[in-house]
Amino acid sequence: MTSRLKISRCLLPIIAAAAFSYNAAAQSTTLTYSSTIPTTKVPVTTETTSVENPALLLPIPFNAQYDVSLNGNKQLKGSRTLSEFQNSKGETTYTLEYKAEHLLFKIKEQSTFQWVDNKLIPQLYKSERSHLFGSRKKSVQFDWSSNTANFTYKKKNGRFALEPEVTDPLSTLLVIATKIEQGLTHITVRETDDNDIETREYSVDGTEMLSTPIGHLKTIKISLHRTDSAQIWLAVDLNYLVVKVRKESKNGDTYELNIREYDGAKILRELPNFEDKKSSGNK
Repeated sequence: MTSRLKISRCLLPIIAAAAFSYNAAAQSTTLTYSSTIPTTKVPVTTETTSVENPALLLPIPFNAQYDVSLNGNKQLKGSRTLSEFQNSKGETTYTLEYKAEHLLFKIKEQSTFQWVDNKLIPQLYKSERSHLFGSRKKSVQFDWSSNTANFTYKKKNGRFALEPEVTDPLSTLLVIATKIEQGLTHITVRETDDNDIETREYSVDGTEMLSTPIGHLKTIKISLHRTDSAQIWLAVDLNYLVVKVRKESKNGDTYELNIREYDGAKILRELPNFEDKKSSGNK
């Protein structure tokens, strides 16, 4: 039971990372990139998709399954899915969902958004975490007509002013992917955080080939620096899907999330032409 309680307390940060909601401080990094990356095809469960302009990043539905481990031992399974539908106004809308489950707790996060002119426009964010002693729910409703966010947090309701380019915690890495595709290496994102908006800083380390259960993947590695160090790997040809997350805690524990299965499109992309420049916002 002691081991399970330890996992319950300590594994939450990596699960949150898997839901793509890390907070981090920016760090200047010497960038190193591989100039010769193999073009080995990635064995996914769907065929390679041709797009008119592969440099233009668009949301494409997928279903990805992950294993989450503590110090090399698998502890739970997680999933991330993206679906597309038409809202009541006939507008194309997307739902991004993350789930993780353990004997002692469950986590579910959901982001509903639209994609307009290569920009993510969040509509609704919901999060629910349940455990042996209860549950915690929070949500943010984005009202762009009045530039107001209506939130529920710690059983309290309220509102705060929205800003242009703001995003929600779950869909942040979709925004970051658009910046990476533009060749940016230092990225600032304004992200809702419970009942307010916070600044997140990201930096790109370089490229790396990963060997995974779904094959060899051409990835871009991002480092996020806070009290506990963390790294994220994005698969370029899987529409910048997160395929690995590693987090090291202050007490020496290492948590990892690794992709196990993938059902979705493969889009052959050239590596971005990286330049040491900065970007802010969802532009």
